Amino acid sequence: MKVKKNVSKAEDDPRSTKEKIFDVSVDLFSQKGFDAVSVREIARNVGIRESSIYNHYPSKETILDAIFQYFRKELTKMRPPGASNIEKLNPDIFKERVHRTHTLFRTPPMEKIFKILINELFKNEKAREIVLHDLIQEPHKFTEKVLDSMNQRGIIQPIDPKIMAVEFQYTTLSLFLEYLILKSNNLDTKNVETRLKNHVEFFLLIITPEAGNEN
Repeated sequence: MKVKKNVSKAEDDPRSTKEKIFDVSVDLFSQKGFDAVSVREIARNVGIRESSIYNHYPSKETILDAIFQYFRKELTKMRPPGASNIEKLNPDIFKERVHRTHTLFRTPPMEKIFKILINELFKNEKAREIVLHDLIQEPHKFTEKVLDSMNQRGIIQPIDPKIMAVEFQYTTLSLFLEYLILKSNNLDTKNVETRLKNHVEFFLLIITPEAGNEN
């Protein structure tokens, strides 16, 4: 009878080990901050030797890079399918985007990575780029394009897309920021979630033709 060797998952499946390193790093970086966490501490929490970390990540900085890449990839889920075809979108896209963003940031990994981004915002150039480009500038630019298209097609009130994009996007961003801060501290988020819902409904009421016909 052959004796089955007792091989750990880390030794048996390199990808599993890499995923564990990633997950543990997300936990530790979000709890303590990137600078306060050592490779040795990551290895100890994964249950492997420190030298084994370098089989998967050349440095602690590359782990952080991988975390940021994951975050950016997940952010693409904020846009509903078909969002690339701006000419066919209707006002419901705004409600759908907020719903998708809310769903995305309710996942523990995204919540934790957002906390890492905020902690690294004034120290790490990549963190600044993600916050400025992926969370602020790009969504605002997309909103402006969508509003401009709807305006030209006459399916919303005649508005200035530049102004209304600011009104929608920056209010939404500040409410989500408040939501994430509260959630990361295990505080009640019901009030801010209600305000977020009311914000979207009010915005749709303002831009849709029905709102103007009531006057």
